[in-house]
Amino acid sequence: MKKVTLIHYGELSLKGRNRDLFEIRLKDNIEAATGGRVKRFRGRFVLNGGNPDKLEDIFGISWFAEALIVDKDLDSISRVTLDEVGKRNQSLPSFGIYVKRSDKAFPYDSVETAKIIGNQVVTQYGLKVDLKNPGLSVFIEIADEVYIYFRKYQGLKGLPVGVSGKVLSLLSGGIDSPVASYLMMKRGCTVHYLHFHVFSENEYVKNTKMAQILSRLGKFQKEYTLYLAPYYLFETEMLREINTKGHELVLFRRFMVKVAERLAIKNGCKALVTGDSLGQVASQTLDNIAEVSSAVTLPLFQPLISYDKQEIVDLAKKIGTYEDSIVSYKDCCSIVSSNPRTRANRRYIKELEEQIDIDNLVDKTHDLISVYKP
Repeated sequence: MKKVTLIHYGELSLKGRNRDLFEIRLKDNIEAATGGRVKRFRGRFVLNGGNPDKLEDIFGISWFAEALIVDKDLDSISRVTLDEVGKRNQSLPSFGIYVKRSDKAFPYDSVETAKIIGNQVVTQYGLKVDLKNPGLSVFIEIADEVYIYFRKYQGLKGLPVGVSGKVLSLLSGGIDSPVASYLMMKRGCTVHYLHFHVFSENEYVKNTKMAQILSRLGKFQKEYTLYLAPYYLFETEMLREINTKGHELVLFRRFMVKVAERLAIKNGCKALVTGDSLGQVASQTLDNIAEVSSAVTLPLFQPLISYDKQEIVDLAKKIGTYEDSIVSYKDCCSIVSSNPRTRANRRYIKELEEQIDIDNLVDKTHDLISVYKP
């Protein structure tokens, strides 16, 4: 009898001819995170050694379980099951046995195996059978090996980080953009970050809450690149006598995505990511989002677009970024404009961009970007 961790995935099974590539990436991600060794089988992985607790933070896993491998014969399966039920039999009201037989060479089908072993448990321990809400669940998988386990731990599902290419996320100090970054990881993207800040030096960001937010996100994707860009060049232009007519926030967001696009193309990122949620604030109306998106040619992904604020907050709490996100911080978008327009005028935006020479501003800002890796 041997102890292992049985890992099942869901969405990867739909990938057809590309399935091997997805499975290999998931295998590599699991080994890197846990420190164990993974054996790959059809529809499942088996982790030997390592720290299985790390599996909770790996995208692409449907569920996992600490399992016992036993000999592939009914007597061995019965003996181990009875012993393990006995260890757990502390006034249990009921039990249920669930058998899955993918090895059709095994002489008993799933129903027969469950019935035989279930009768033995009833005879030996006097427990009641309850398949809908059992006090103890016993799972038996008969596949390449026989696996017996008693609890399934839910995984993050989604796709393994790295299978969908690289994206650049505009990471602010707020609640939304870390959650948006997390959701892009869930779709298999390797996420890198661009943060605009109000400090005179990029280095000062290291001692702020941004380091903690990135550390939280690092649970789900260990390797990433952080790009830091100053806000003050744009701010200097806004101090000139320019009548923005409430367009400065949309103007600033167009400036940010232009900087981000150039950085993304240079570093092989195929899309940009923001934490926009439709209608949540004035800058995120349909008209204003359209004006920001039109500033770039790369896809601009907004995975939170249909979420309401409470849904975003709940997810931020779940992934651990919420408490850091609400720490006081001078976020660029919050200080650009106190009364932004909800419907930006495209013609006027273009005139403003000519006045501030936005292409030159993007060039100068790009030259001031610093690069950091954990």
